[in-house]
Amino acid sequence: MKYRSKYLPFLFLGFLLSFIILTSCENPAVIDQVEIHNPSSLNENSQTNTKEIEQIYRYKCSICHGKQGVSVIKGAPDLVSSKLSFEERVAIILYGSGTMPPQKDVLDMPTIRGLAVFIDSFE
Repeated sequence: MKYRSKYLPFLFLGFLLSFIILTSCENPAVIDQVEIHNPSSLNENSQTNTKEIEQIYRYKCSICHGKQGVSVIKGAPDLVSSKLSFEERVAIILYGSGTMPPQKDVLDMPTIRGLAVFIDSFE
């Protein structure tokens, strides 16, 4: 019984941290799920609301890339020092890279393009 009470705070903290991470993965009220049928839509011009894009970045991306684009976890690229082109950023957001999951089934194309533009504000 002594061991249970000794480790109970750590178990609770682990459960709480796991819950926070899992619930921050997707917000269906903010992000519509879409299917990309035409890869050439990468070249389309689209306008998006800057505040909404910033909110989506803060909600989905800042967990790994930090609020100001400075990596907060090992393995996540530092967006401030990134030298990727706009098209390369769109492709990585769309199809994922390394441990970053693809967003093509989670975010629509204007939002993905908006995030790629928003990343420029860190440089």
